[in-house]
Amino acid sequence: MKKVVGLILAVALVFAFSFATVQADEHMPEKPDTLNIIALDIDVDQFGEGVEIFEEKYGIEVEWMEFPYGDLWSQITTSIQGGQTIDLYMMSNSWHPELGALGMAMPLGDIVSQERLDEINERYFDITVEFLSSHGEQWALPGTASSVTFFYNATMLEELGYDSPPETWDEMLQISREAIDAGLADYGFFPGYLAGHEDGMVQFDIMLKLHGGEWMNEDMTEFTFNSEAGVEALTLMKEMLDEEIIPQASLEQSDWDNMHYFLAGNTPFEINWNFVHSMATNPDQSEIVDDFEVGHIPGIVRDTYTVLGGGGYAISPTTRSPEWAFELLDYMHREEGAVGVMTEQGGAEGTMVEVYENAADYGMTVEDYPMLEIFQEHLEYGGLRPSDNLSWYSEFRDNIFTPAMHRALLGQQDIEEALNEAQEEAQQMLDSQGM
Repeated sequence: MKKVVGLILAVALVFAFSFATVQADEHMPEKPDTLNIIALDIDVDQFGEGVEIFEEKYGIEVEWMEFPYGDLWSQITTSIQGGQTIDLYMMSNSWHPELGALGMAMPLGDIVSQERLDEINERYFDITVEFLSSHGEQWALPGTASSVTFFYNATMLEELGYDSPPETWDEMLQISREAIDAGLADYGFFPGYLAGHEDGMVQFDIMLKLHGGEWMNEDMTEFTFNSEAGVEALTLMKEMLDEEIIPQASLEQSDWDNMHYFLAGNTPFEINWNFVHSMATNPDQSEIVDDFEVGHIPGIVRDTYTVLGGGGYAISPTTRSPEWAFELLDYMHREEGAVGVMTEQGGAEGTMVEVYENAADYGMTVEDYPMLEIFQEHLEYGGLRPSDNLSWYSEFRDNIFTPAMHRALLGQQDIEEALNEAQEEAQQMLDSQGM
């Protein structure tokens, strides 16, 4: 397996194997010498074992090009538009409607039979296949299924007289006020409301769904985020800012950058993606290794809710061999990959039913992997954003919804007026362009 950093492919070989290879099945085309992957920077650790099995079996070298999540979209689109040979790339579940519409991903049903695809999909939780499918096509095999988790500082809560986490949002806000007044915390928590960015969409999605609202009606013909639930959601977000339960910097920070207050012991709560768990348990990154716990996001109208994310590897239209790219994809997203993901994420984010149903057989217990149970519950009650359906989602997020949300949060425009204007503009696009 080769590991390539950046887009320059002419680099030194990191791994080299001498192995006997097997012949391909008769229906497969001639094997390429190499296959290239644009990867998330932690995925060599997560999916590397499955890739090595593929390499040893077929004698095809795999070259990894690793990037942090924030750089993936631009690297993928630039590479494909430039005609660079890319075989697989990491596809977030929020990207496939757009990338598929732009011709930057190959539908898996065009490469293998539906019968084989259905058989492979039986490995995975249904929602993980659903969130990589749009417009009648499946664009990737599930590799990760991320979720937003409620983290809390149990020691701080004990100092305030609480022996369990809050079950309702009102309880969470009251504990936040008490922690701030007692000088134990700077804020209750630190969300990311960044405009023109996915973080703001995630945080509003949580608030909208907790208030009982939805982005669209059931048949997806009308945007409904300006409903009473939407107004109440955005009103509460603004009230938390105005009361300074959350910092004004929330309007300028990403969820990927703001967890450090929590890790330093300066907030009682954190509502963020599962990756916070691995950071909170690392003494080099966290001051609360022995203090933090995980739970469910407190309820408002709904008892709880979480946002689901994640993704899988998709096949690039510039691949040298769609068939062999799919074969590699298949090996990446088997049990070895699921275990690799779960090991990195404290038991969360795997996509395979078998590994969760028989976690102990794979060396995983709740004591050592505390996210095992709560993550499976997330898959049952979690939901998706409009990104999983709209082929023009970036336009909706960057130029319609989050600017309106920010105007309202900054007090520049009435909340109901801002949401109504955003709904009207989004509805016009939906009526003219469809999903």
